[in-house]
Amino acid sequence: MQFVREQWGREALMLNGSIVKALWKKWPEREVEAMVKGAAALGWQDLRTINSKDGLGRRMAIARYWQSEHHQKPQLESLAAVLKRKGLIS
Repeated sequence: MQFVREQWGREALMLNGSIVKALWKKWPEREVEAMVKGAAALGWQDLRTINSKDGLGRRMAIARYWQSEHHQKPQLESLAAVLKRKGLIS
């Protein structure tokens, strides 16, 4: 809820807070977190779209969250590159 308050402000906390509580009843906490952070990454003004009946907003938010998570992780180096960088092999 703190992320929701920081992202959308105290004015929208009642609306967004009730949506988050409704989502917690249906989905695991980790999924709800992904939905909320995905909605923030998409730049949505509030969380009403996540709670739509057809589920499109929920799926869009989750997809955006995981897309941003995968782009933030550093690429793995090959073992040979690490050994060469350390000077252990030439």
